[in-house]
Amino acid sequence: MYPASDHAKNVINGVISVIGLKPNFEIREANVPNAAAVILDNKRYILYNGEFMDQISLASGTYWGGISILAHEIGHHLNGHTLDEGGSRPATELESDEFSGFVLCKMGATLKEAQAAISIAASQKGSHTHPGRQQRLNAIANGWNNAKGQNGVATKTSVSRNNVEKPVLIRRQTQDQTAAEKYIAFDVHFAADSNGIYYITNKGNLVNVDEESMYLIGSLSESNKRGYRLMLTDKNYNYLYIAEGGNIENGSGKKVGMIKPHED
Repeated sequence: MYPASDHAKNVINGVISVIGLKPNFEIREANVPNAAAVILDNKRYILYNGEFMDQISLASGTYWGGISILAHEIGHHLNGHTLDEGGSRPATELESDEFSGFVLCKMGATLKEAQAAISIAASQKGSHTHPGRQQRLNAIANGWNNAKGQNGVATKTSVSRNNVEKPVLIRRQTQDQTAAEKYIAFDVHFAADSNGIYYITNKGNLVNVDEESMYLIGSLSESNKRGYRLMLTDKNYNYLYIAEGGNIENGSGKKVGMIKPHED
């Protein structure tokens, strides 16, 4: 086993945060075929193959593909499936698929995004351990629709989807604008908020200046998607990608903004 990447840790924290529980497991990268929930030496682990996770996100065309795989494995632990010595069974796989759909809806994924990984990775006919593709897609849809139907969830999800183009604001202590000027590295413009004032600082923080307050709304980091070197991430794990020429694009490749070096 190897230490998990920061991105994998962030995904796990995102899944756990939307259900309000503390994780009862650790996450590790390992030489496994894809991903697995296991108990080793009386400790619970989520193990994942980093190359497989990259491939599933690339093949499904969305970063939600990898997130759904990890959410599925978390479902095994939280539902107590790993305490059963019988191993994988269709019924427990469907329970974890439903959990995955529920969580991804809470995190802001569309139903199509929540189903993306299973749509390409699941066997059409199934086996003695795993259900067929359509059963699994139906289970994900059940979980997703249950989350959508909860009081307040529909509104929360809608806000999260809108925030893909304008990340969620987190209040930060007000700073003197003149003093802060020297810390600005890039100007950022979002189509969804054309009048907003956004900067990326020299520490890689994405901030919004509104009247006399400054808000930390995300960060600049190495991209998790092939074809992009950098990306912007907010606290809800929405991702925007920096393309050549400074275009900011969403996961579908649609331009949603622009970044350019700051001029004093």
